Amino acid sequence: MLQTTLTCAKCGSTALRKNGHSHGKAKYRCLNCRHQAALHPAAPRKAAQYAHVEKLLVERVSQRAIVRLTGVARMTVAKLAKKSAGANAPTAQAAPATGAGTG
Repeated sequence: MLQTTLTCAKCGSTALRKNGHSHGKAKYRCLNCRHQAALHPAAPRKAAQYAHVEKLLVERVSQRAIVRLTGVARMTVAKLAKKSAGANAPTAQAAPATGAGTG
């Protein structure tokens, strides 16, 4: 289970208190600077889920199987596959040297 620590976006403090709801999301108020915001703690969960998808892509699991295992949309899996393939591709390779000039 992932546990996230909520921090204030303004001062970085972890001293937060729930302060109502807005559009179905909990609002929090910082006890240090009194900044109020609706925090979105789903981002760490999504990052962990995407890391799991990338690990499965490295293991050469099919995209449809990844969708069934993780619950991530198929187009998102395809986007992550394309992104990871571009990052793992070799940049510039030197041309192989031929011995035509020696004699």
